[in-house]
Amino acid sequence: MKTMLLALAAVMAMTLSSCGDEEPTTMADDEPAAELSLDDLDGRVFASVRVDGHRLVDRTQIRLGFEGDQLSADAGCNHMSGAAALDDDTLTVSNLAGTEMGCPDGRNDQDAWLGTFLGGGPTVDLTEDTLTLTGGGVVIELVELEVDEPPMGDPDEPTSNSDDTIVKNR
Repeated sequence: MKTMLLALAAVMAMTLSSCGDEEPTTMADDEPAAELSLDDLDGRVFASVRVDGHRLVDRTQIRLGFEGDQLSADAGCNHMSGAAALDDDTLTVSNLAGTEMGCPDGRNDQDAWLGTFLGGGPTVDLTEDTLTLTGGGVVIELVELEVDEPPMGDPDEPTSNSDDTIVKNR
């Protein structure tokens, strides 16, 4: 009886010691995330909801729009546009040009800063309706706008149409 108990104990010890020796298995192979392309951004407009690493002029926001391989940008004063390309997750903007209105309160400087930021090849991430651009210590988080949603203005002020009736209070 003593021999059987020792043999049983030895078998159990070998069984338990082999439990941790196998390599872990996975249920499914990890597949790389689909690469972001301009097709994913085509026809969409985004407005900033958060900027870290740079302070925007009060009561302004950044707006970016994508049409094919063209990018339009607005930082609260002038409107800019240029050619856009995506390589992996890096945005390349070239031939960025814009209007040249004189704008008060540092808005011209903000336009220049945005042009430099976009020209610096920020990385881009798109998660559902949130577009995030990162570069040079700055993170800009933008959300997609609905087609009829006004991109600028005070969210506490009602908007109106041409006959001065209130459309909605954002």
